[in-house]
Amino acid sequence: MSVPEGKRAESKLAVQTKAIELADYTTTICSNEKKFPKRHRWTVTSKIVDVALEIMGDVNEANSIYVSSKVDYNERRKLQIRALAKTARLLGFMELAYIKFNIEGKRIKHWTQLVVDTRELIKKWKKSDSDRYKKYR
Repeated sequence: MSVPEGKRAESKLAVQTKAIELADYTTTICSNEKKFPKRHRWTVTSKIVDVALEIMGDVNEANSIYVSSKVDYNERRKLQIRALAKTARLLGFMELAYIKFNIEGKRIKHWTQLVVDTRELIKKWKKSDSDRYKKYR
């Protein structure tokens, strides 16, 4: 028997999976020369890809930290906050790309949803860590 959708628990690795999905989609769409002309690769496109990869990297790095001290907790939290801030930066770059390169509404909507989902998962993760590691705050 399966668990109803509303009662399913969020996977502990959901934030990592979503960050990877975001980075994958970002690199795929930015590699499409019909959407992002080659002449803009170094001015806009590479910055967009870099931020998406940095979000994935920060999430993975934060998750790799085993919290057993205040220093560990602070380092993990710093990486979570940095990843969260980079989602805002990515949304700004995506808005510029939408305006400059006339990206289809359907594509930008899906891409934006990936960022928003990643952002929400990072926020939940931060909150969970805050509750879990109260003694290290």
